[in-house]
Amino acid sequence: MSKDSIGRLIVVDDEVETMRPVCEFLSHCGYVVSAFTSGKDALEEMSERIPDLLLTDLIMPEMDGITLLRSALEIDPNLIGIIVTGQGTVQTAVEAMKVGAFDYILKPLELKLLRQIVSRAMNVRRLLETESKYRSIFENAVGGIYQTSPEGRCITANRAFALILGYSCPGELITKLEDMGRLYAKPGRRAEFIHLMQRDGIVTGFESQVYRKDGSTIWVSENAVSVHNTGGELIYYEGIVEEITMRKKAEEELKTSREQLRNLTAYLQSAREKERMYVAREIHDELGQSLTALKMDLFWMHKKLSGDQKALIEKTKSMLKLINSAANTVRRISGELRPGLLDDLGLTAAIEWQMGQFQRRTGIQCELVFEPEEIIIDQDISTALYRIFQEALTNIARHSHATTVKIFLEMKSHEIALNIKDNGRGITQENIGSTKSFGLIGIRERVRLLQGEVEISGIRDKGTVVCVTIPLSGRKTPV
Repeated sequence: MSKDSIGRLIVVDDEVETMRPVCEFLSHCGYVVSAFTSGKDALEEMSERIPDLLLTDLIMPEMDGITLLRSALEIDPNLIGIIVTGQGTVQTAVEAMKVGAFDYILKPLELKLLRQIVSRAMNVRRLLETESKYRSIFENAVGGIYQTSPEGRCITANRAFALILGYSCPGELITKLEDMGRLYAKPGRRAEFIHLMQRDGIVTGFESQVYRKDGSTIWVSENAVSVHNTGGELIYYEGIVEEITMRKKAEEELKTSREQLRNLTAYLQSAREKERMYVAREIHDELGQSLTALKMDLFWMHKKLSGDQKALIEKTKSMLKLINSAANTVRRISGELRPGLLDDLGLTAAIEWQMGQFQRRTGIQCELVFEPEEIIIDQDISTALYRIFQEALTNIARHSHATTVKIFLEMKSHEIALNIKDNGRGITQENIGSTKSFGLIGIRERVRLLQGEVEISGIRDKGTVVCVTIPLSGRKTPV
């Protein structure tokens, strides 16, 4: 440890013979000592470099020790001053203490006693320095800092906390705010704060709406701890406060925006399903019926042709094949837009039909288990589950490399669950959370709009599982 870290001392005495042994002794104790016979010279040194301690004689020709100490404390209020004199009186001792002297020592000096006094003085100096640093941090902190009694009285506060609450200074806040509980706009909020403190001894991110001095409200976030004495008795609470009004406003605007987007999504999905239903029926009923009538007429013409009209017979056969192909295409397009089974026979039939189409198209074997056999639910839920099922099968066909798929559809008294499990390579966490996985985003959004839950998980080379649960009652209608 360097001598500077132990402490720097200035010794002032017009009697060199008295001063020299004192300086040598203190240097031997490890202090950095500067000696002066004049108070003016000592002040010049202090203006260049402030010492930790001033040890000065009381009676000197140009400047007495009390005047020197007073001037030195103007340079550094935390300076430790010790007055030494051989002609001390009670009056001079009192005067020295009033000026701010740490101690008052009579000559002749006992070096052992001097060492103890200087050591104690240096400890006080370090404490004052530390207190000064923390006081500066306290006063200049951007966030509000406070201490309150358990009863709610504000013990101390920094300027930032006062300004957050609309007071001109900490003193005004402490004087006028008799109960911290009155700050909270929500009744019982202080009691919640106390409860958390008593339970945990700390609160973090305690967000509340509070009143300012003028009666307006703002949002703040508190982080606070309980402070106890050595006997475990609660002394006070101390905390840091940050105003978060703008953040809360932004969060509320974002929440509103998201709700509006989700409501718009729900509306668009509903409108799209209605449009699909309309187009599917128009294609199936109008175009399908026209093709059926055309086929019947062509078949009638085919029967009327004589055996020697081979060219016309072949032509009608070719046209019948085209009409059959067109009719199949119409049924496929109509079913893809919206299967009539979903509206006519319900969710189970539609899922069975979709599963059969998927097996024929991909060659992947599927197994469907449902309970009970007849599932009757609201149209919006059945439509959502059917579209989720479609999307899951699409993802399996595109990415999984699976050979089998198991589908479980179960309806209970209060909810319906759809689980889809394949034996493919397994979806990764990265893909589950990807912002580019639009199919999965669509699944989550459909489930969220129905206040349901969805869980998507994958195990490498063992497959992917999609679990969807939607409540059948108690759902809130989006506003």
